[in-house]
Amino acid sequence: MKSKMSINNNGDIKWKNYKGQFHREDGPAFEDKGGYKSWWINGKKHREDGPAIEWSNGDKEWFISGIQKSEVVYKKKMRSRKLNQLLHQK
Repeated sequence: MKSKMSINNNGDIKWKNYKGQFHREDGPAFEDKGGYKSWWINGKKHREDGPAIEWSNGDKEWFISGIQKSEVVYKKKMRSRKLNQLLHQK
């Protein structure tokens, strides 16, 4: 799904899909000039290669399909998903 980028007067960078939902498949869908970044897919916080939210103070939050996970649970789920992909390759 395609996304369109916009920058508001505050310098915030936003990527949204045609429905107006935050959406970007190759990077954060929202970034502010203070260093906050968040990854979204079709309006849901989501990231499979790291935290879906990176706060400017260094704090991080993990989400899969809009559901928040602890870092430990997130990493277990991603390892399991990668293993399943490897096992089911042809």
